[in-house]
Amino acid sequence: MVYFFTGKKGAGKTTSALKLALRLTKAGELVVLLDGDTVRRYRPTGFSDEEREEHIMTVAAYAAILEAQKFVPIISLVSPKKEWRQKARMLFKESKLIYIPGGTLWEGTTYEEPDREELK
Repeated sequence: MVYFFTGKKGAGKTTSALKLALRLTKAGELVVLLDGDTVRRYRPTGFSDEEREEHIMTVAAYAAILEAQKFVPIISLVSPKKEWRQKARMLFKESKLIYIPGGTLWEGTTYEEPDREELK
């Protein structure tokens, strides 16, 4: 199972993901947190639509590899387009999208909030 936290900048995605990671670890799960900002430190990318999509797919690929090895990956990143989230989730055997409302957007950007169907 891959847990995919998404929302705008500063919404609390990482904080929520860390809380879940702690709970799952205490329950005996092997958890790996893949935070978008942390991954960018090791694999820097830009912020154009093309670069954002590439970043999301890179993080998703790491999560898929970990899921296949019986880890529980927790993704925490801004994923502003439904199409990108769906494409990323197709890599996983099982996933749960968790939307954290609030936060802010960079000037000139948009965020497509997940609908009920996407959150199932």
